[in-house]
Amino acid sequence: MSRRKSPGLGGLPPAAPGESLPRLQTIVATSPENPAGDPNIRPHPAGEAAGKVIGGGVGVLLAAILVLLLLGPVLWGPVWAGLRTAQFASGPWLPWLAGFAAFAAAAVFQAWLLVQRHPLLRYPIVAVFSLLWVGGLWLELSSPRHDWITTAPTPRMPGPWGWAVIGVGTVLYAGMYLLALNAVGKGRWARRWQLLS
Repeated sequence: MSRRKSPGLGGLPPAAPGESLPRLQTIVATSPENPAGDPNIRPHPAGEAAGKVIGGGVGVLLAAILVLLLLGPVLWGPVWAGLRTAQFASGPWLPWLAGFAAFAAAAVFQAWLLVQRHPLLRYPIVAVFSLLWVGGLWLELSSPRHDWITTAPTPRMPGPWGWAVIGVGTVLYAGMYLLALNAVGKGRWARRWQLLS
């Protein structure tokens, strides 16, 4: 019974005595897209596309955070007014209607106050809104765990460190709003609402 010869490396037939195995050579032609003849040229566009997607997602997230920080003081008052008004209404639709009406009224009144450009009106109004926003945030974050939609936190006086945090936050938000409102207050519609020119 004859023995079956075992295949060589990689399934190639065994080399004869004194004969070397053939060598596999991979040649990648150069092109304008691949001037170096890199055999791994295809993963590069995929990595670039993935980087763009990840970078774009991070950029959108940071932009959303900045927009929320910028609009936070403006939205806080109307949202708070709408939620608190809806608590006093009963029925399936009346709380929603009452809350939306209170939200709209507070938003219009707040916008009317914030577009005032005269220093005697602008600086106190911006300072009050910034103080209410930062103080409300401090109260929400430092209060015991509660449902902030249906229940309001218990009012209490902050300590020395609390006042320091509120003061620094108020100054930062007031400065940010003064810069943002410079462009808003120059609009034609805003000039009609300004009490003092």
